[in-house]
Amino acid sequence: MKLPTECMLKIFENFSPEYHFWDDDYKLLHKCILINREWCITAISILWREPIDWIHFSQKRDRLDPIITTYLSCLPQEIKSKLIEDGINLPLKFDEPLFDYPSFLQSLDYGALYKSVNGWLKNTNQLNELNRIYRNFQVFNSLANLFMDRCYLKRLRFSKGEKMDFILPLTPLPKADICLANLTTFMCEGCTMPEIMFAAAKICKYISEFHISCCCKDNKGLAKLVESQIVPIKYVFIKATKNEKFPFLEKALKKKAHSIKDLWIYGNCSTIDYFCNSNNLQNLIIHSSIMDKRAMERFVKSKFTQLKELEISLKVITLKQLCTLIKHTEGSFESILVLWSESEDSENLILLTETVIRYGKNLNYYEAPFSPEAIHLLPLLFQSCTKLETLHIFSNEEEEGFIYDISDIFSDLGKIVPINLQKLLINHTWDISADVLEKFLFDCSKRLKKKLCFDLNNSTSDHDLILYRYSIKGICEPGSNDFSKEYYIC
Repeated sequence: MKLPTECMLKIFENFSPEYHFWDDDYKLLHKCILINREWCITAISILWREPIDWIHFSQKRDRLDPIITTYLSCLPQEIKSKLIEDGINLPLKFDEPLFDYPSFLQSLDYGALYKSVNGWLKNTNQLNELNRIYRNFQVFNSLANLFMDRCYLKRLRFSKGEKMDFILPLTPLPKADICLANLTTFMCEGCTMPEIMFAAAKICKYISEFHISCCCKDNKGLAKLVESQIVPIKYVFIKATKNEKFPFLEKALKKKAHSIKDLWIYGNCSTIDYFCNSNNLQNLIIHSSIMDKRAMERFVKSKFTQLKELEISLKVITLKQLCTLIKHTEGSFESILVLWSESEDSENLILLTETVIRYGKNLNYYEAPFSPEAIHLLPLLFQSCTKLETLHIFSNEEEEGFIYDISDIFSDLGKIVPINLQKLLINHTWDISADVLEKFLFDCSKRLKKKLCFDLNNSTSDHDLILYRYSIKGICEPGSNDFSKEYYIC
């Protein structure tokens, strides 16, 4: 039975960077090329969707030169002749390309293309201090025009880079209005020239993902580009590098906030104020060392009943505010990661655990600080959060020699352990007896569906032997000590 090409494409797409983020899966796709013609065409179309980005970010830079050479071989003959006349050392006769490789391109990283062209010229010994900028421009301009003429981009990363000698706006190039018309992802620096953004706003109307790095000043052009989209904006990444206001960008983002599902904020956390009306938010990640308390207070009081994933530092949110945010999700959370730092309201650690117990019915991942004074709540946490797969609870006791015995609580914990639990990590200063560990793992053996990763920082040889025995039974991972076969105990 022969699979339709559409099905083959769906299968092969599982080996693309979109799913594995710059892994070496292009090696597997390359093997598929050798099977038959149909497999070859399908795999090639994926391999050449974003080859420069793929190789550049996977740190396989030595493979960039052949890619540039292949693209140069796809140039019209008159362009090749013009480059040779202008001193670019191209082979007088390229091998005829087997495919129209530029037509497969869907993602273009402007900065990566520039670096790749520069590297190709250096490695072919065609650069000196006098011709460096001119020759870079010649080759870059030729390839940019080639892409605008042959492909239909979905993603564009427009970065001016740190050592870029020139900026070539793509929008004025012939056929750019066709090539860029269906962009869905736009990545840029917030300080990119407004003129470039204004031009893009006239062409690009279907961008649903914005990645804005280096947001160091307000940008009317970028604000216009955001406002011009006729489709809902679903993803926003913004890194504010200065503690300033961005009134134009703020106004544009506020207009589109209602449709945002994924929000990543780095840098100045005052930008959280833009997204108080993002009621469709599903994923929220905030990494910052600056907190605007009033802005965060307004944000956590909003209703986020679809919020499923949260990753946030206590540098930008108080424990009380975090509890308010969890409460206003009405139990929609599936994953919570709280990055530890000293909190100004550490007395609310118990309140955090109580809030998670109340609203954690759908929680499968929980990593957060946990007060030793709340250890009695651990059974309630297991009983309420029945979907837990990963539980990592920790505290900040650093006192030398401090050990907190939680054996009494752990004794009956295995009887109510969530059946899907796969990882249980507890604070390094907490301890349980060997007998209680034995009882816990025995009870777990009757409930758990998968092997449990569970290790003790304060384990003895008795603890490790128990863990080893239950690891052989497939109940848990072995302890830190390696027992030889003569210690095998059924």
